Amino acid sequence: MKYTKNVLKTDLGSYRHYWRGIPKIGKTTLFRDVVSQAYGDSKYGLLISAGTETGYKALSDIVAVEAPTWEDFVSIVDDLVEEKQDNEFRLIGLDTVDELVSIASDKVLKIHYQRKGEKVFTLNAALGGFGQGHIMVQDLINDQIHRLELAGYGLVFISHTKVKEIKGKTEEDTYSQLTSNMESRFDKIFSDKADLICTFMVVKNVKDNKLEGTSRYIFFRNDGFVDAGSRFSNMPEKVEMSAKNYLDAFNQGVASSFGKPVDQKEIEKMRKQEVAKRDADAANYIAKAKTGNVDEADSLKTPEDYITLIDKEIASLDKESKRQKQEELKEHNVPTKYKEVTDIEVLKTILKVVSSK
Repeated sequence: MKYTKNVLKTDLGSYRHYWRGIPKIGKTTLFRDVVSQAYGDSKYGLLISAGTETGYKALSDIVAVEAPTWEDFVSIVDDLVEEKQDNEFRLIGLDTVDELVSIASDKVLKIHYQRKGEKVFTLNAALGGFGQGHIMVQDLINDQIHRLELAGYGLVFISHTKVKEIKGKTEEDTYSQLTSNMESRFDKIFSDKADLICTFMVVKNVKDNKLEGTSRYIFFRNDGFVDAGSRFSNMPEKVEMSAKNYLDAFNQGVASSFGKPVDQKEIEKMRKQEVAKRDADAANYIAKAKTGNVDEADSLKTPEDYITLIDKEIASLDKESKRQKQEELKEHNVPTKYKEVTDIEVLKTILKVVSSK
């Protein structure tokens, strides 16, 4: 095995950004402005408006597409991956990931109905319970995020905040925190992957016990109440909310992570090399996806495509192995008569089972 020394990434699109804030604080506007200032034009960013989230309609000069259902979202990702030559996007904003979780949850309930022939209305009751519904939501979202990253896009996760009571081991350890609006297990889909977790907050300006106004801030580090964090050690705790301030803070974090002085010309040279490599790697992945030569079988589109590949996998098995796979399919609560299945997600599970060693 060959081991190589890590080279620090310098481009905005090489990192995952997780933005959390109350509704209408300006998260979507910031996405448009950050794209415009970082890349020279807002056309280099695409906002995917998930579920019922359509706040972008109040903004000019933003490129956006709506994904009211999970199927719509996957179709958009398919296009972004396979037809990347038709766009110039460098950053993809998922607005909001709360709604993305919602439409993925709806999809899991549909999958349960196809498998079981009965309707359930909560993830706790789906797929046999014991957290299986929640796990499938996480898997669905992670698969699509992974595809977008392999195709070379930078990602910005946009979400909402809520003040929560965080319980410690004792009653005295309990404290309030401004953090994600989502369940912890869903928040972790994005927070565990994020390189920057930024929380947006309105701060009151008080002088002599009189309110003189308010200011919007981006928090990059946890202050005990605001939940935020970064992989960069030398980030400001907070800056006033603007695209310039966000990019300045990001560049400060990158520069400080070298551990030694590096001039801006050298950083810019590294950034160009980094982007070129990312584009080359993405082109290689996209070429494989189009021919079906990727592990995730991302190029498969129709139920017939999956059934053909499942047939091929099963044909390579001996009699005893086929019997074992039948039992494994039952354990995974998926039909053994797969040729009657039309749901892509169910067929993905069947393919995964029959092709596993």
